[in-house]
Amino acid sequence: MDKDILFKLAECAQQAQPADIITLVGTPPDKHNAAGSTLVITADYTGGRLIDGAFTRLVIDKVTATATPWTKPLLFEIAYAGNRYRLFWDKLSRRRSALVLGAGHISQPLTEFLAKVGYAVTVVDDRPDFANRTRFPQAEQVVCRPFGRALTELALAGFGAIIIVTRGHRSDMECIRAVITQPASYIGMIGSQGRVRGAMKTLLEEGFDREAVDRLRAPIGLDIGAETPEEIALSIVAEMVAVDRNANCRPLSDRWRYKYG
Repeated sequence: MDKDILFKLAECAQQAQPADIITLVGTPPDKHNAAGSTLVITADYTGGRLIDGAFTRLVIDKVTATATPWTKPLLFEIAYAGNRYRLFWDKLSRRRSALVLGAGHISQPLTEFLAKVGYAVTVVDDRPDFANRTRFPQAEQVVCRPFGRALTELALAGFGAIIIVTRGHRSDMECIRAVITQPASYIGMIGSQGRVRGAMKTLLEEGFDREAVDRLRAPIGLDIGAETPEEIALSIVAEMVAVDRNANCRPLSDRWRYKYG
């Protein structure tokens, strides 16, 4: 790999900036020497060259097209000048990652707050009017697909937190079944106590392990008396930070009173 590209990747890693990394892994026999060449794309930089300038431009257009967002490491093919080429597409990101399932009124402030505390957020919903860049400018990626399909395509094991805030029970259950056994340190679902009890009862009846079901944080968030979407989002993010820091969630003033009281 070119030294300048390595320096750029190191810089991205230090600054927690994402970078697309595309490697040529399959070529026709007469282009064999080009196998292994790498292209790196960031918000302000493009480094490397694949085959020639026109082919490199073709790859850049595919990777940066909003119609084909990166969701996990993948292989893809491109036809060029009568030949077919195989490429491996990976992405560099050191940020903590959160998956928000549902793009309703709570998800907007939730995504905004998560981004502000350093999470790379992926939002999923099947409604184009809800799951779009206009409503979620702070999200790392917005996936507008049916939940079942999106959950199959996403690399779920890579998310440190998964929050279920869909619009209905059927979607909730579809999401819970897909994520409840994932290694995320935080898995939460919004809902009333009755809705939560029903969901947990269903999971146990379906044969899910009790320990896995007990990992579900529901109702979600800390008890701060939240009522508005923004307050609910704040309570969720506060709980996530507390879990991440292994904090006890007691008011700091309690500790002060104990010491000086």
